Amino acid sequence: MEKAVLRKLTSLCIICGVAVLVLSGFAAFRDGEREWMPHQAHYKEQLLKKLSPVKNPILYQRVLRTQPEIKQIVVDEWGAVDRCTTCHLGIEDPLFAGAAQPFKTHPYPELLKKHPVEKYGCTICHGGQGLATTYRGAAHKGIEHWPVPMVAKGMMQSRCGVCHKDFLAIGADRLVQGREIFKQMHCAGCHRIEKVGGDVGPELSAFADKDPGNFAYANVEGSHSKQAWVMQHFKDPQKVTPGTPMRPYPMTDEQIECLASYVLSLSQKEMPRQYTPKEQPSAPSPQAHAWTAAAQAAPLTLAGELSASAADQPERSSK
Repeated sequence: MEKAVLRKLTSLCIICGVAVLVLSGFAAFRDGEREWMPHQAHYKEQLLKKLSPVKNPILYQRVLRTQPEIKQIVVDEWGAVDRCTTCHLGIEDPLFAGAAQPFKTHPYPELLKKHPVEKYGCTICHGGQGLATTYRGAAHKGIEHWPVPMVAKGMMQSRCGVCHKDFLAIGADRLVQGREIFKQMHCAGCHRIEKVGGDVGPELSAFADKDPGNFAYANVEGSHSKQAWVMQHFKDPQKVTPGTPMRPYPMTDEQIECLASYVLSLSQKEMPRQYTPKEQPSAPSPQAHAWTAAAQAAPLTLAGELSASAADQPERSSK
């Protein structure tokens, strides 16, 4: 009896040992096949070609000795952990200004001077899932149940408006135009912003802070994100939200992006003081005046119908 039990225990131990070896081997194999590793190897190869071992031997040797590693930026003030630079290694390196992604230098280096990556991270401006180390996981494209996908290129300024409220001062032309379209279409007749406006539609003061999970995506095509919902809602309100009193307005895709960017910039989130920009009473630049003038001309550019469409909307007093 005892021998039979021992044989069974021995067999069980052998099976468990083999299983552990197989799992360990599989884990080691997967660890060596991480999606970001080839990017780092390729970046190292390209960087070594750009450096001279004669003119700068110390830097050359330092790069030569680098090993693959996950790079991350921790911003305690808003609980962000961004690993974007694990792949986007040349984001601050002018040597990679003409490189392809993921190594391409940031297209606006002057912005990085005011928003250094080591202090701000990446996702505060670009959105996405900072902890991820894969293309899909980082939410370059919409992923199910992730509330903050990567911000679409045409709507990048929506993130600027979360912190910066003086759109003219920062040159946010799309936010300026979006705000003017909001005014010209008399959106405040139905929607309230900062205690100003009507009550027919939902309040928009903190629209950027709303949980994307509370939106209905049954009639939204493509990615089920708040960005997609807003864009498609402005194009065809009745399709996205059947029964809504809101009707479609004749706007171009660019104008819809501007309006959506403005609405998505409306936030009441309290940012740490050191990250909150100070508004200075400086005169707007001539370029800013030009943006404002162009935005105020919106009624003439919305397929020639915006003025007529907006004219019969109820205009509420701001008093």
